[in-house]
Parts: sequence; C-alpha cells; structure tokens
Amino acid sequence: MKIALLLPFILLPLAAERARFASGYMYSYYVPQSASTPWRPAWSPDGSEIAFGMSGSIWKIRPGETTAYELTANPGYDNSPAWSPDGRWIAYTTEDSTGVNLMLLNVATGESTPVTRGAGIRLDPVFSPDGKQLAYVSNEPRGAYHIYSMPFDNGRFGAPRQITMPNSFGRARLYFSAEDDHISPSFSPDGKEILLVSNRGIPLGSGAIWRAPLEPDAMRKAKLLLREETLYRTQPQWSHDGKRLLYSSHRGSQYNNLFVLPVEGGEPYQMTFGDWDHFDPRWSPDGEWIVYVSNQHGLSDLRLLRTYGGEERRIEIRRRAYRRPMGQLEVRIAGAARFYVTAADGKTYTPPTSYMRVAGRHSHREFFHAESRFVVDLPPGEATVEVARGIEYWPQTHKVKIEAQRTALLDVAPKRMTSMNAQGWWSGSDHVHMNYAGNLHNTPENLMMMARAEDLDHVGEKIANKDHRIFDHQHFTGGRPHPLSSPEHLLTFGEEYRPPFYGHVNFIHMTRHLISPFTTGYEGSAIESLYPSNTDMFRAARAQGALGGYVHPWSSDPPRAGYSVARGFPVDLALGSFDYLEVHTSANHFRFTAPVWHRALNCGFRVTASAGEDSILNLHATPILGSSRVYAYLGDKLDFPRWLEAIRKGRTFVTNGPLLRLEVDGRIPGDEIRLPEAGGAVEVAASAEAIVPLEKIEIFFNGKVIETIPVSGNKADFRKRIPISSSGWITLRASHSRPQHPIDDSYVVGETSPVFVYKGNQPIRSREDAEYFIRWIDDITRQAEAHPGWRSGKERAHVLGQFSQARQVFVQRAAESPAP
Repeated sequence: MKIALLLPFILLPLAAERARFASGYMYSYYVPQSASTPWRPAWSPDGSEIAFGMSGSIWKIRPGETTAYELTANPGYDNSPAWSPDGRWIAYTTEDSTGVNLMLLNVATGESTPVTRGAGIRLDPVFSPDGKQLAYVSNEPRGAYHIYSMPFDNGRFGAPRQITMPNSFGRARLYFSAEDDHISPSFSPDGKEILLVSNRGIPLGSGAIWRAPLEPDAMRKAKLLLREETLYRTQPQWSHDGKRLLYSSHRGSQYNNLFVLPVEGGEPYQMTFGDWDHFDPRWSPDGEWIVYVSNQHGLSDLRLLRTYGGEERRIEIRRRAYRRPMGQLEVRIAGAARFYVTAADGKTYTPPTSYMRVAGRHSHREFFHAESRFVVDLPPGEATVEVARGIEYWPQTHKVKIEAQRTALLDVAPKRMTSMNAQGWWSGSDHVHMNYAGNLHNTPENLMMMARAEDLDHVGEKIANKDHRIFDHQHFTGGRPHPLSSPEHLLTFGEEYRPPFYGHVNFIHMTRHLISPFTTGYEGSAIESLYPSNTDMFRAARAQGALGGYVHPWSSDPPRAGYSVARGFPVDLALGSFDYLEVHTSANHFRFTAPVWHRALNCGFRVTASAGEDSILNLHATPILGSSRVYAYLGDKLDFPRWLEAIRKGRTFVTNGPLLRLEVDGRIPGDEIRLPEAGGAVEVAASAEAIVPLEKIEIFFNGKVIETIPVSGNKADFRKRIPISSSGWITLRASHSRPQHPIDDSYVVGETSPVFVYKGNQPIRSREDAEYFIRWIDDITRQAEAHPGWRSGKERAHVLGQFSQARQVFVQRAAESPAP
C-alpha cells in the first residue's frame, strides 16, 4: 500500500508548482487561493445556485443544501467564477506555473476552453448585465494592473480593449510602485459604467473606490466615491437597482466587515460585525441576500446575509460530489508535521480541515500542517506524501496507491536526527506574525500546533501595524509568556515597530504596554514626521525591560540601496540602543546582512545574532514557520528569563538548516577569552550537521575566513589550534550553495554568534569599518534633512543631534584602530 523513502529532492509536475509570483502582499490578498474551503462566490442568474472556488476547482451549491458539485477539474488551480446573465457560461481564473489565465466553462456540457494564454496575471472576470462584455483585470504589458473589456457572443470573445491607462504617481509608494493600479471592476445595471478600486493619486494602500464610464482612458471621467486606505479586499459591487454599492472594509478595525454606500458617494453604513473577516460580498439577483466569505471559525466558509432584518445563514458543505473518480487518503500522525501531498494528476491537495499555504521563500510549493490525523480526497493513481518536522527530524517521502471509492491508510512517524535540547540549545523564531489581514483567522492554539509541527521551541509572535491597523494587540501579555506555553513550547507576544525611514525593529519582553505609534514617516498621515527616532523608541521600550533589535535588514548591498530598509542601524549601534540583529531572515537577507554585522563586530560592538523568517501565518503565501531560526543556549530548561539572558549575552546561532557547535578554549558563543598582551593561541572545536547535504564549514576571525573545511554529506567536525595576534572574534558558518528541499530557501546557511578573544587590553577596532558607518550616517543625515514631514525645527534638531552623536562615536573608534 505504501513505500517510505528518504529522498534529497522531489521533482514535481508543473501543475503542482505555484506561479512564479507567489509571494508578497498582492499574491496573498488579491490573487484567489486554491483553498481547501470555499472562496470567491458568484450567484447564478436566477439566484438558485452559488458557484465558488474550492480545492483548485470550480464548484456550485444550492443555498439550503449541503452537497457541493464540482464543475471543473483542470491541470491548473481554478477560482473566481463569474456566471453569464443567461446562465450558460461561467468565466473563471486558472493558475499554473506560468501565470493566471481566464477560462470559459460551458455549463451544459461541462467543457472548459482557454480565454487567455501565457505569462502574466488575469483576475476579476465579470460579465456585463446584458452578457455582451466580459471585464477583467490584467497586469500586462508592464506589470501594473489595468481593467480590460472583451466583447462576448455565444461562447466567443472578441479582441480586448484597455479601459484604464498607465499613470504614474511620480515616485515609488510604500509597498506599492509608482505605477497606478486599477482592479475589481463591477458593472452598473445598464452596463455603461463600472466601479473599480484604484490608487491613482493616493500614497498609501491599494486604492479608493471610483465610478467610471466603460470606455478607454476611463479615469479621465472617473468620480471618486470613497477614499480610505484599502488592501485589495474592497471588491465593490453595484446593486441591481443601481442605487448603492456593497464592499468589504477594515474601516476602524483590524478585521474586514461589509459596508454599503450610495453610488453617488456619502457615508458608509456597516452591515456585519465581528472579530473576524468578511470577504468577497456579492448581491443576489433579487437584491434580498448577500453571499460572502467568512473566516469566523478559522478557515473560510460561505455565509448568506439578508439585506434587511439581520438574518445570517452558514452554507455548510457536508458532501462533495466530484465530476471525476476520487478516492481518499487517511494519514495518522505521531504528533504534528508539515505535509506536501501531490496526487497522480500532478496537483497538490489539502484536507478541508487544514489551511493550505504556499511556501513563499523559494519553492512556491503548497503545504499544510496537521496533527494526529487528516483525511484528504485524491484522484486515483500514485500519490506522493512528503513529511517534514523542522530541521532536527529526517524528512520522509511516501508513495501511496489511491483507488477510486476506497480509502488508503498511511501511518507517519518522523524520525529524529538529533536533539539540540539535550545539548542545552533551544530553537525559536523571533519574527512571527499570527494575523495580518490574511485569509485565515489565526489563533494562539493554531500557532502552537504549527510550532509542534515544525519542532520549534519558542514562537516570538510580533504584534504589528499594517498601515493604521494594529493586529493581535488583544493578545499582549505584558512580558509574560502566553498561557498556552508549556515546558516544551514557549509562546510570547512582542512588537514589531515599523517606520519605513529608519527600518523595522522588534521589541521583546515589554512589561507594561505596547510602544505607540507603531510607525513614523507615513506619507500623508498625522505621523509623517521622522520624530520620534528609532533611538527614542528603543529607549522607551528598554525603560520597561524590553530587548530590541533591527529585523529583516538588508537583502541587497546597503550603499547601493541608499541604506534603505534599516537606515538607522549605525546610529543605534553607536548609541547602544539595541541588543541584537536579525542576521537570518532568509538566506538572501543573510548574504547581505552578515557582512554588515561583521563590520559592527569589528568596531567593538557586541551584537547578538538572532533570526526569524518574518512569517505571516494567516497569509496564503508566506515563509514556513521556523524557516529562519535562532538557537539559544538555555541549559536543561526552556523558560523566558533564560531566553532573554541568552539573547543579552550572545549565546546563539542562526540557521535555516545547519546545526552548529562552536567552542573556543571550551567557551561557547557569547563568551570572551583574555590572552596575554603578547597574544597566544586558542583551541577551536567546531561541528555541523543537517538533514540535508552541506558543502563546507568555515571559521571566521574578524570577518575573514581563516579555515575552510569541505564537507561530503550532512555533517563535519573540525578541531585546530589557531594563533591570535590581535583582539577579535571567532564564528562558525556552515553552508550549501544551492537550495535543498525541504528547507525552503535559496541556499542553506547558518552561523554562530561570536566568541570574543582579547589580546591583553587591546580593544577590537577597524578603521575601515568605522569609516564605512561614518559614510552611512553622513548619507542618511542628508536624507533626513531633506525629508518633508518634520513638524518642527525642534524635532529635526533632536534627531539630527542623535545622528551627530553617533557619528562621533565612529570617529573615535576609527582613531582607536591599530595602524595598518
């Protein structure tokens, strides 16, 4: 029935791969997911049925019934149905490794034909009320989103015409490009106008709601109906009587609710209420009901809301009637794990009890987490089940024969490669977001299940803003671990403070309150000023016992990028404002962050290496939880005070796979060794192992590689006595230059925090590196001086004074450097 294999890499059919753009906010908030539960509903013209996307197919169900019927079964992942007014056709989207295209389903025959082909993204298909036009959104030819319309007649389409034209904001916007987007078309009852969402002339968010004629260059005559900061969720829908529009908004909340607005503009009225999200609303043809998607219970489901009276009904799907033969796979799990399930048709499948995700770091493969047991429907043939549990358990691959109308059984028990806990090292991710406006309504309970599935000892969740929303603030515990914490798994809630000019930072162990506002420098807002600085906020957090550090700092060379992303780093380094640096957010971040970290160490600053993948765990596409992790030496017990002490003292290593051990004269990272004034030698003992192959381990001294040991296989050891002629620091790095499944990253790498070695009283100094940071501060000083958001000269003088003070520290350190 099954064969269990250990394989280094699985090559998948193209259908199982996600589109190459499967990352970023746009993909998770806007591109419809191939969820295992319902998404993007659409009424039939007579109101008797609702079509929707689910499990990579288009389905339909009758309100009041519990059986859903599959309408499509294609090689790609289908979603976003739009029913033609005569009921004969359904236009929908299909996603594969190339892009997202439009398809047309003949409802009578069940056959689908392509409407568009090739690379790019086409979304939001919608028929005009007379059925003679299909409007949709495309990012061709230059990447910005525009609305197009195609003539339609009896299953045939004419040439598309572009309705919205390219327009530039004049400069790049925060999280959005300079080019305006135009999305989410909805026809007026007479078919002459459309509602749309566009960020034309708007610095923040995906755009406002506009009303425009259905003609080329429509925005010339467009009318702004409602300006608020949106994030792809708005989906305005023109009512059939033409008097009002229905849309989804997070107005005044961290959650999305449904609102109505007069089509001439006016004051919005809220239709739904709840501490969860309400997405994708659609009017019924008679205007009496609204169908929408709710994530009240975590995963999505379909709801009906009566437009008056407040009655709400849940559309329960208890049976799935497939248009093709199907079998079942039941998997029993010893504990929890991460799963990749690929069926014989080349597509990936997720059980209806799990949230399907796309690995957003590198592979773009679909996966899910499960605990104890799951059952998933699969087409007949040989299915591949891949199992992973963090980086201390061997990955497994199982081949299972699926037969129609039968249930195959698979027992899974991941095997441990090593136990770092037994050696006193405990793993964690210090950069995790539980909820962030995504499709899943995530909970601490689900977060802890994922931690068990990834063998992650400490989850450092970060409360954060997205623009003016603050997510998960209700879970703040005042510096104490969350009540769900156990001796095996620790859950803590800190804060990510996110100013775009200075760079994002994390605070952990705030004992009294969250730091507010959660950002500065937001264009067009009341917090556009660069005051307060990151220095001020680090000090405010430290005053209540918090540790802090810069996060996801650099994924490109800082000087070439205008020192963006973490501009304030050298200022706060010199002023001693923070404790750690997120050296490993991803392998690519590590590539550019580690050299800056080494420069900081070379100037004599003790900066602990920390890690966290910046996973956003209610998004469709996100880094896997724990895919960048920090190991901290705590000894025989996992608790938060020990964790904080390890971060303070630098007893850490960071990794996406290699498990490292470094001792210098018996001392571990974070320790220091004092040699005589004349110098001496130290005994370096190092080892590395991983669940995937490694190519080499390296020993660094003051940022230079002094030993390289080739590795054949997955482990290596090194021991050597090394002469020391100047004060400095030693780290161990292990790596493989290529990606290695199931580690979802561009390459495999880990490095320890340093062991410091002093020759007498000689400080660790580097003129070259001090002058590097002086140039950095000079550059950002010019940028800050020119910033238009200052509210007063006093604010400006305060911040620039901190810059000047920090610069002087580096001038002094350069002067203290030994002569070349």
